[in-house]
Amino acid sequence: MALGWPVVGLVEVSLAVFLSIWWAAYRTNFSRISNLSEAPGSFPFVGHLLSLGGRLGVNDANVFSRWSGELASGIYQIKLGYQRTVIVSSWAATEELFVFKNRSILDRVQQHGFSDYIGLDISGSSLTSDVKKCRAAAFGALGKPMWPGYYKLIEPESVKIITRIYESGRNGQVPLETYPWLRQMMFNLALHMTYGIQEGDFDDEELSNRLLNSLSVITECRGSTAEYRHYVPLLRAWWPLSKSKLIAAAEQRNACAQVLHEQYRLKAEQEQAPDCLLSSLSAERLTPDELFGTCMSIVQAAPDTVSSSTYQCMAWLCSAQGQDKAFREEKAPLLFSLYKETLRFYATSAFNMRRTSKDVTVGHAAAAAVLPKGVGVTMNIRGVNHDPEHYGPDALTFNPERFLNDTSPLPHLTFGTGSCICPAYMIANRIIYSTLLRLILAFRLKQVQGTRLPSLGRLDFSDVMGLIAVPRVFDCAFTARDAAWLKTKLAE
Repeated sequence: MALGWPVVGLVEVSLAVFLSIWWAAYRTNFSRISNLSEAPGSFPFVGHLLSLGGRLGVNDANVFSRWSGELASGIYQIKLGYQRTVIVSSWAATEELFVFKNRSILDRVQQHGFSDYIGLDISGSSLTSDVKKCRAAAFGALGKPMWPGYYKLIEPESVKIITRIYESGRNGQVPLETYPWLRQMMFNLALHMTYGIQEGDFDDEELSNRLLNSLSVITECRGSTAEYRHYVPLLRAWWPLSKSKLIAAAEQRNACAQVLHEQYRLKAEQEQAPDCLLSSLSAERLTPDELFGTCMSIVQAAPDTVSSSTYQCMAWLCSAQGQDKAFREEKAPLLFSLYKETLRFYATSAFNMRRTSKDVTVGHAAAAAVLPKGVGVTMNIRGVNHDPEHYGPDALTFNPERFLNDTSPLPHLTFGTGSCICPAYMIANRIIYSTLLRLILAFRLKQVQGTRLPSLGRLDFSDVMGLIAVPRVFDCAFTARDAAWLKTKLAE
């Protein structure tokens, strides 16, 4: 007996719904890339997200490294929801793509729920003509000729934190957790360098706290794979984005930044504009939005990236193995090597996300793979920084003397590389070095049993699962090397 029209219609609708769901479950923005291995464990709709975003209790970079080992490949592909992404985990593959073929990966991945609300970001935006102009201006304002003016800012901030450590720790009698102070110091430096003002200059005493808190939320969300809806279009269609913490943080950050810009503008009108990054950028004829985005990019990066690297170096110095060399670090070459090794071994910037700006071929001959224009490419910084093929058999060991006789312009990839390298990487290196030098000259650092000890695991030193891996807190005893000398210096 023939089926009636209602039954036929129901079957057709059911089939259409089934096919639509099937299509949505397995579709990706790019087809599978030939000659490129794919990580195991992909699921319908979400791809490999079930293993990422901290769902396994580890940072995404650690998962990327594990997949690289399982596949025995330094470059492979995964699926972030519907977004096909290429993961680069070896030095050789990184050098090929991010150095030799750097002009082929100038774009940035569009992170839904992030890029829409943050605005221009010279570190995270694609290299459009506007962003290139802003980055060039930032490089000029942060270049070596400007360093003498910035050095004078480090001295009062370092005196402030050393005084606080000496007094609060009662010269080593009370173990201290110093990350909040270090972070505030870097934040103050960033504000002074960028806007020519310090925390005490605000009429609103809570403004700096609100700004710092909003920056923390934005950093937490940057590059995060924790939200399924950012990578699964079906979820965005069913559950439109509400007033999330990211949107609230962006609004609060912008409101605070407007106060800073207005304060600078009033000083400029009175011909009292301070010598700072904003003054240098204003001479480049950037638009107000470009000025705002460039300054906020610098302020955004400094508190966590620079302070985290400095803090983790302190963690090693106060450990048992660090004590063997703690009295020699005032020697400049060894200190240079030490902080470079810290940046390599403890990569607080766990990964770096790009997108191909044109088709690019990786590999050779029959094994070559063509990455299509627009596909995401993520550099697994931790994996690359620990590559034994490049760093030798002791790549997985912390060696403070590794870079003593090394003059390579690229000792590690923590700040990125190529056209999208962090614009402030050179001054950041100097700030880390100067801060460590002052702390080491002032104090002997020592861990104290019964308190929170430093986490020195190569891949297990942070509980933060996002892009910036802030180290776990630890307690440290700071004993003055020469209390009389230190008191005299602090009083000057």
